Amino acid sequence: MQERFPILLVLLLSSVVWAQDNPTKPAPVTVYWDRLLEGAIPAAPPDPALTVPQEPRTNRGAADFLDHFFLESRTEYIRQEIALSGRPTLTGVFDGPFTPFINPIGIPFHDAFQPNSDQIFQFLNWGTREWLSPRINTSFSFRYAQDLSQVTSASPALTLLNTFPSDRNLELLAGTVQIRGLASDGVFAGTSLQVGRQYIYGSELAAFDGASFQANRRRYSVSVFAGRRFARYSDPSQRAIGGMNLRLQLTPDTSVEYEGVAYVKGSQNIVVRHRFSPSWLFNTYVRIIGGSATDYSAQAFYAPSTGQTAVSASFLQKLSDRDFIYDYTVAAADRDPHNRLPRLYFGRVEPYSQGVLDVRHEITRRVRLGGSVWLRRLNDPAKQGPYDTSFDDYRINGQIFAPLGLQPFFEIRQRNTDRRSPAGATQFDDVSIAGETRMQEIQLELRRTFGEGRLALRGGGFYRRFNLQDRFFFINNAAVRGLTGGAQLKLDSRTRLYLDYSLDDDFFIFRPSIQHAQVFRLGMAWRY
Repeated sequence: MQERFPILLVLLLSSVVWAQDNPTKPAPVTVYWDRLLEGAIPAAPPDPALTVPQEPRTNRGAADFLDHFFLESRTEYIRQEIALSGRPTLTGVFDGPFTPFINPIGIPFHDAFQPNSDQIFQFLNWGTREWLSPRINTSFSFRYAQDLSQVTSASPALTLLNTFPSDRNLELLAGTVQIRGLASDGVFAGTSLQVGRQYIYGSELAAFDGASFQANRRRYSVSVFAGRRFARYSDPSQRAIGGMNLRLQLTPDTSVEYEGVAYVKGSQNIVVRHRFSPSWLFNTYVRIIGGSATDYSAQAFYAPSTGQTAVSASFLQKLSDRDFIYDYTVAAADRDPHNRLPRLYFGRVEPYSQGVLDVRHEITRRVRLGGSVWLRRLNDPAKQGPYDTSFDDYRINGQIFAPLGLQPFFEIRQRNTDRRSPAGATQFDDVSIAGETRMQEIQLELRRTFGEGRLALRGGGFYRRFNLQDRFFFINNAAVRGLTGGAQLKLDSRTRLYLDYSLDDDFFIFRPSIQHAQVFRLGMAWRY
């Protein structure tokens, strides 16, 4: 190395002199370095294992199907175990055989005391992304449910699933083919056409078999849809359904939206959104059904860039009782011969005023607290019903990120319902004054993760206390308590196992024959 140093110095000085004599053509010093080190280190032959020949990727069309295919699966098994107290129900039904003689204990009916039930559910969502063409996407969703225990007609575990033949239900929830425009498609850029069974969100949730078209532009976006309404549990005589959603971006901070669904009666929302600053957002809307204004709402959101605080305040005024009674499809006549009884009638939604305040704040990096207040007042207290009442609802919750990875969570809630006194009721079936007058609840839960999130455990419980009334009795401080728990295990990037468990004692005023109930839920989620 000492012998090479004078040679190196001479080369560097020569390059400087040459650069001064030729200012327009500077010499690349790296060239001399390469020449100096040339041959000093012998070149090693390439390792065949590290130089695998690369074949150029070509579009093989239908052959590369798996590269564009996706599948999400969720399988769930539910086991319900009911412990019976041995006491008869409020109506005098008890667990016993039929006899030719009158039993002074009550009415024997063994089917009402089935203690166990087993069910299995399967949900599948699959489709393709840009297969055969970058413009085409497909998506399909399917659900399967089966009762494995053949629940009897009077069992406390009876569900909607047991109303189907063989206690089994197969449902194609959605199935669509989407054709979208690319950036190079000129006037069709930013557009999409979707055909098949689908759901569109707007003034209502429209479920139909048909087509929808959407276009997104810098100053506006619009979607129109039309088709045949599908229903899984009825046969409505009115099938045609359609609508439109339109958003206009008036300024970078202000937009106006129109949402409309036409089905039996027209349902429309007019929404205005405005951002006053990066931290403040305001929106308001008016809801119109069948030509009558039914709702007005205003909301304000505050969320500073620090992310430590979030505040939401809203006001809702029910303007009239010309609403859809909780479901806009109730106006359609049902022709299904199996649905012989009319739908459960909840009554009209009486006008009321409602205010909500919700606050979340991060006290420290380990402590988060929040709370909310709901206040509702009927415009006319005399029109009170079992589902239309004035109430106050208060909630306080918090989450702590404790040492050792523990995450305690708690929530305290109290709800006071304003109901008229049952004194003076003249009709035997008058239920307008029946229901709860106060509910108090506390929930506690502890969470812990292991192995960088691969395993998550949680456990907790709740305690609720009620005050109830109807025409015949008052019940104060009736208590319900229970335990909850669960585990989730991530086997790999595609597979996840989970287990949920709950144990609670039943509310004795409704089913005094049930002592407590346990529910085991075991499932697996997998995706490709």
